[in-house]
Amino acid sequence: MTKNKNKKVNKNKTEKPEKKVKTNRNQDYKVLWVLLGILLVCFLVIGFLFYKYFYAGISTSKYGPRLDGIESYKLSSNLNEEISSIYAEEKSINKVSTDVEGRIIYINIDFKEPVKTATAQDLAIKSLEKIGEDNLTYYEVQFLLTYSGEEENANFPMFGSKNKNSLKVVW
Repeated sequence: MTKNKNKKVNKNKTEKPEKKVKTNRNQDYKVLWVLLGILLVCFLVIGFLFYKYFYAGISTSKYGPRLDGIESYKLSSNLNEEISSIYAEEKSINKVSTDVEGRIIYINIDFKEPVKTATAQDLAIKSLEKIGEDNLTYYEVQFLLTYSGEEENANFPMFGSKNKNSLKVVW
């Protein structure tokens, strides 16, 4: 009851509801701007990391340092013609093409007449003469022997490879 005595109740006046604490809108916007700033910084960091991971090394060679010293092992600028000239007299060969990619020389030989496997392999190995012994210790050679004749031939296609550390061609 002491509580009621200390408190004067005025029944004539209506009691006003308690005032709600009004938050400052500027303070709310400051928090929003800080969160947007943090979000923007995160996107910038993620964008930079994506760029570094996917595009940072684009200006360098696709082979990287693997072709260091290739200047010492120059191939002829007309290697394709030189290798094709070896097979110009062969009636069984339709077309010969040579392509150099990095340290690999691709030699594709297309036969128009059916030949034995051993004969086709021997003809392909003749092209190594034009590359040169010194270059064969640096470059790898890949052979693809195909047949485009009308008769069936189960021997083709044949694939061969000569590693730079080996003297033999593996079929």
